[in-house]
Amino acid sequence: MTTRDAGSDKRTRVVTRLGDAGQTQVGKGRMLKCAPRVEAYGAVDEANSVIGVLRTAVQKDERLGGWLRLVQIDLFDIGADLSMPGDAGALLRFRPEPVARIEAQLDELNAAQPRIANFLLPTGADMAGAYAHLARAVTRRAERRVVALAQIAGEEVNPEIPRYLNRLSDFLFIMARHLNDDGAKDDVWAPRGQR
Repeated sequence: MTTRDAGSDKRTRVVTRLGDAGQTQVGKGRMLKCAPRVEAYGAVDEANSVIGVLRTAVQKDERLGGWLRLVQIDLFDIGADLSMPGDAGALLRFRPEPVARIEAQLDELNAAQPRIANFLLPTGADMAGAYAHLARAVTRRAERRVVALAQIAGEEVNPEIPRYLNRLSDFLFIMARHLNDDGAKDDVWAPRGQR
């Protein structure tokens, strides 16, 4: 996207037609839109969008909303890191501090929750709990895409990124339980013989 300079028209130019042939800008070069690196940061963008839906659903809770806003900023930083491999993106490298922050928030929410003895069905006491489970699943997919990218010879992936995504999916699971009255309204899966 670019901003138009001509005259008083200051709108952002969204349609560039540069991607019509199936390529996109990555760092200082172009890459196929189906390339593993583009898939990885695209999956992170999907997770960020779903977390935006969750953030909207919990907007009356300033603490959770604030935490999720920081997560969205983290995910933009991760996208920038993934899209600028090598020295070109040295200033954009994702740092370890957000991992520690999210671990502390996870522990804070988890302290009020009872232990679970079995798997939980991904649903909610209301839409916010269900959105937290959806965000968790989409974040896990982003993590898998990033891990797959890291397995390709010659592809550079900051090791803080998969760590953060792994921790974020745990955080979203605990948040879903928190939104389900700290586990009181969890829908627990039972094995076939116990249903």
